Amino acid sequence: MKLKRASISDIVASRLCIGCGACLPACPTDNIDLIDIAREGIRPVIRSEDACDDCTLCLSVCPSVETDFRFGVQDTGPFGKKATQKWGPILEIWEGHATDPDIRFKSSSGGALTALALYCIEREDMHGVLHTGQDEEDPSRNRTRLSLNQEAVIAACGSRYSPASICNGLKLVENAPKPCAIIGKPSEIAALRKSEAVNPHLAKNVGVAMTFFCAETPPTEATQSLMRKLGVGPKDRLADLKYRGNGWPGHFAPRCEGESEPRGQQTYQESWAYLQSFRPWATHIWPDGGGELADISCGDPWYQQPDGRNPGSSLVVVRSERGREIVKGAMQAGYLQLSEAELWKLDRSQDNLLKKKGATWGRLAAMRLAGMNTPSFLNANLLHCWLGLSISEKLGSTLGTLRRIFKRGLRKPFQVNDSEAVKVKAAFETEK
Repeated sequence: MKLKRASISDIVASRLCIGCGACLPACPTDNIDLIDIAREGIRPVIRSEDACDDCTLCLSVCPSVETDFRFGVQDTGPFGKKATQKWGPILEIWEGHATDPDIRFKSSSGGALTALALYCIEREDMHGVLHTGQDEEDPSRNRTRLSLNQEAVIAACGSRYSPASICNGLKLVENAPKPCAIIGKPSEIAALRKSEAVNPHLAKNVGVAMTFFCAETPPTEATQSLMRKLGVGPKDRLADLKYRGNGWPGHFAPRCEGESEPRGQQTYQESWAYLQSFRPWATHIWPDGGGELADISCGDPWYQQPDGRNPGSSLVVVRSERGREIVKGAMQAGYLQLSEAELWKLDRSQDNLLKKKGATWGRLAAMRLAGMNTPSFLNANLLHCWLGLSISEKLGSTLGTLRRIFKRGLRKPFQVNDSEAVKVKAAFETEK
């Protein structure tokens, strides 16, 4: 990144922060707070710039400063060069679901990640799983937790389309008595890898890194707005909020205290179409929707359309030898029921994420032309993916982005408004 100044505050002001939370545990003087800005997402705030001196550890772990995807086109793997350029490293592709029917039903798409998490704790002797789940005191928001048992893992299963920052819990992993599994968004896995590179104590305690196909999350304002549309008023106390699950692909369903049924429901297709329109600028310039730096990536098999009868399944992409060991062990131990899948299923299921990856090259080019700060994404094959777009998509990613920059005033520094922010709660460890 080319920055005129160098502090994590500049990342936020430049609208580049993706909200991973990695800067908080990286700070050696405990000088960073995380806040959830309703219309923007989770962002760091430095308590005192004077306390930073020449320290830049927070920038060294920030994926929005620079992320090296480090897998060049020479690392083609069994699916060939073109697949690697599009999706990053792929050793195996599987399709299937959790063997446990309850986990399969409660989860967003087959329960593969939940089953893998349980396998890591129960059979790989990992201390726990760092992931996110709804905040019990405010279910419209998320809270990072290190889950230590089956009950805690299952309680947090399912997608959460609101801000999360699992890297604010990396100290729990670093200080754990045994390695832990990590489940996070692709951007959070990128931040994890950068954190491992500067912190060997953390690196030795990362048992496996798992992710899900993701276009990054909308801000809290999106969830609150959709709840209002479904009749949840400011005086109602939210008891539970499902974004998906209980069948594939599930419904957005807020339930208020004192009520046994959701106040209202929307299908996944309806709710995501609404929620995603609130996504902040940083989400549109993050290129990796498939978790190229993870050991295992899971996602919906959108090559087939939900018919209301399919209880759900997952595409499971193995990206490393460690990932191969975990998936193989989970199948042999009866946690997962999988069969080999073809590359075309991944291409067709996640085509929107591939187009977003290509569009990122055009958007970054437009930002540079407009004189804006931009992140550095190395070995990401963005130009290759951009060249695969249609002419209209190429124009949209470049000229369309320039129009958006000037129309929305994106060149102006983002100003943090404390009046619309809530401090992010600390990550916690569940009871054993």
